Amino acid sequence: MSRRIACIRVPVPADTPAPDASARAALAGALLAAAPRVVPVREYPCAFWADASGMAGLGGDAAVARRLAEAARQAGWEARVGIAGSCIAAAAATRERRHEVRVVPPGGEADYLRRRSLSLLPITPDLRQSFYLLGLRTCGDLGALVPADVELRFGADGLRAWRLAGGDDARWPFRPPEPGLASAEAEFEPPVDSSEPLRFVLQGLIGQVAAQLARRQRIPARLRLTLRVPDAAEDAREVRPARPTADVRVLADLCRRAIDQHPLAGPVSGIALLAEEEGAARADQLDAFQAPAPDPGALHAALLPVFARWGAGALSQAVLHGAHLPGENAAWVARGSDGIAPFAGARPPAEPSARDGAIGFRNTLPLCFRRLPEPLDIGVREDPEHRPVQVDIPAGQNALPGVGIEGFPPRLWKTVVQGPERISGGWWAQGEAREYWRVESPEGWLGLIYRDAVTASWHLEGWYD
Repeated sequence: MSRRIACIRVPVPADTPAPDASARAALAGALLAAAPRVVPVREYPCAFWADASGMAGLGGDAAVARRLAEAARQAGWEARVGIAGSCIAAAAATRERRHEVRVVPPGGEADYLRRRSLSLLPITPDLRQSFYLLGLRTCGDLGALVPADVELRFGADGLRAWRLAGGDDARWPFRPPEPGLASAEAEFEPPVDSSEPLRFVLQGLIGQVAAQLARRQRIPARLRLTLRVPDAAEDAREVRPARPTADVRVLADLCRRAIDQHPLAGPVSGIALLAEEEGAARADQLDAFQAPAPDPGALHAALLPVFARWGAGALSQAVLHGAHLPGENAAWVARGSDGIAPFAGARPPAEPSARDGAIGFRNTLPLCFRRLPEPLDIGVREDPEHRPVQVDIPAGQNALPGVGIEGFPPRLWKTVVQGPERISGGWWAQGEAREYWRVESPEGWLGLIYRDAVTASWHLEGWYD
């Protein structure tokens, strides 16, 4: 496969300030929609190299160049694009003001540069002045000289300039891709010192990796996100969806979480995404006799707006502490995207069989206990056996905004009770002695109340739904 490189240059007037880091990152992210690797051109604030090798299956060089120009336009920039087999020829092609897109045919770099000015060559001012004094004005003039004479008079720098004038450019700004693996990368010049500009390029990186896999009818299963920091070891972070998926929104959310999980080691000069594992698109066969579990990828995509508004706590998990009091027995721990796979894989508990003397009901979930932030003082009328037969919730407290329930039953209501469950202990702290009862109102509202054995006062711990 012959190497092909694209140069994308946005002409910026001299009196216009250079784009900031966020604008350059947004442009790099847009260009990733058309090329797998994007690198800034050093010392040019709004110019990029893009790897155009192996694009024959996408329409060839001309189609890739048009896609790059259109990607820049969608990002708000009018760019000129040149594609050639060497950096010097591709950069020279962006100087043609009458052409938005210019493709130099393979092997035609020397002919294309023959009439171009020597000002295009990245050489020192002194060497350029020496060529000028000798009457050399174009790359063709320099290329017509004998290379041995050029090296004898101007040394290694002169010989390098002679080679550049003939389209022989040893520069290649991209790292070799890992064989057989889908990858994409972008670099920043100067390095960015916050994670915000990185978000602009994530979608482009993911889109490129997913597109490369799609040509083999595969989708990402595990990704490696690498952050490159100058003078520091590469920071590699794993991104693993709940199941293989090509949903860009889901993968972008996971990548953002991977970036925010640990602080950056310093200003980031580059970011790369590699598909370390691949998978196939799946369609699970549902069990006709069991309630179906949700698809993790679809569930993740559906929860993205919820996470954006409420944070990782929108999907939380109850963690048991093994305490003797119901209020201390469990706590909610925010899981966010990491909790989707276990949640989607959970199945309803096994249904009791008819042999156990119980009738099973399908598609039902166990009751969830909703504990109040603080127990609510209530009035309870007891029967001669000290069983609660009537509950009195003080006026104004039977509606609790923000705790997940619109209101408790009417202020005074009779109840059906189950209990008691006596719990005591905790002498090493403040000590507790309680008698718990489960109560049910005539309307079917279920609650958990307890009597404090020390003060003989009654309290509402929470309710079930």
